Amino acid sequence: MRSGDVYLFNADGDFSEKYQRQSLGSDTLFDEKWLQKIIFENIDLITVTDPSYDKISVIPLCRELTLNDGIRNIFLDILAVTETGKLILIECKLWKNPQARREVLAQTLEYASLLQSLSYSDLTAKLKKHLPALNQDPIAELFRSEGIEFDEGLLIDRISDCLKKGDFHLIIAGDGIRADLVNLVSSRVMSGMTAHLSLLEISVHQSSNGEILLLPAVPSETETVTRTVLLSAEGMPALIEEELTGDIETSIDKNGVAQPMKKETKEANTLFWNKVISEVRFDHPDQDPLRRGGSNWCKAILPDPLRWLTAYRSKDRIGVFLKIDDENVSGFYEFFSDRLSQMEKEISSEISCQISDNVDKWANGSLFIGVTKLNVDTTDPSTVAFQIEWLSEHLNKFVNFLRPIIHQLPD
Repeated sequence: MRSGDVYLFNADGDFSEKYQRQSLGSDTLFDEKWLQKIIFENIDLITVTDPSYDKISVIPLCRELTLNDGIRNIFLDILAVTETGKLILIECKLWKNPQARREVLAQTLEYASLLQSLSYSDLTAKLKKHLPALNQDPIAELFRSEGIEFDEGLLIDRISDCLKKGDFHLIIAGDGIRADLVNLVSSRVMSGMTAHLSLLEISVHQSSNGEILLLPAVPSETETVTRTVLLSAEGMPALIEEELTGDIETSIDKNGVAQPMKKETKEANTLFWNKVISEVRFDHPDQDPLRRGGSNWCKAILPDPLRWLTAYRSKDRIGVFLKIDDENVSGFYEFFSDRLSQMEKEISSEISCQISDNVDKWANGSLFIGVTKLNVDTTDPSTVAFQIEWLSEHLNKFVNFLRPIIHQLPD
């Protein structure tokens, strides 16, 4: 429920003043630039907690940080950092414009994705346009000027790690958080990057003599959560389909079976698949971009009755496959077996089409149509370009073959 006016009473209970709720908009004093300035200059409106510390100070770094998506410059409203080296990205939005409501989450995630591509040196070079530091580190200089005690080497390491992992705190601040955004943030969505996401509602109230009262609040239906988020072709967050094995971190072995993954390999996989997603392009105009499916696999969504193509890698191999577990799996097997020679020409001479008898319940009885590249040391950085090129080529060939025959598939 939208909060109303604020009534001020003295200690005796006598009415003193009414602060009327203000509507924020581009045609008023209270626009997005005003809200951005207020938050930047009064950063205590943002409260960051961490169980390892009693209190965490937030230090504003700059407004309107320039980022480039390869085509144009875009501007992050506010960049801040905690004394513990956690970067905070704040996007200020008013809610009069329905388009803004639909795109605000995608826009915030785009800023985070672009920031993640920067090194610590890249970031400090950008900040020198906003923070006077001569030849010094602008973040360290700001900490010193604020009288904050810190270990410079440790701070740099933490911010560098934050950038590398995309482990940011994202805050969407507005004058009224609508239910559609609350529901979207609370839903299961996914991305190439992990970040903490919060919604912050700041209601603005003004008295008859012009005094302004701000009330920051987190919507009761939401909490600060760690999310992975996938953007659709239109730039909108898309819901994730169920992963192979629920909440367990997995990889896919040579038989296409999900296996538990050691946590120390998860970070390297995230960086790899982020790069794959950013580089893979499909010829078919109706094909949505590749998206994350799990810790060591991605998927290309296909129309019904198919679900998606899986691109995966393990220690010594990479591959692409289509899994079909329809009740009429034998009908699908016959359909694709009849077209095996065509698939060999259009996709790969090494393509296979078989119904799995693997005892694993995820694979048993399912039809797998796939191509595998063996003897690839996926842990060797020098093979990354080859891996991406191979996956991109075979994903594209699969899509180009499958989409035109969707209407011919068995009922």
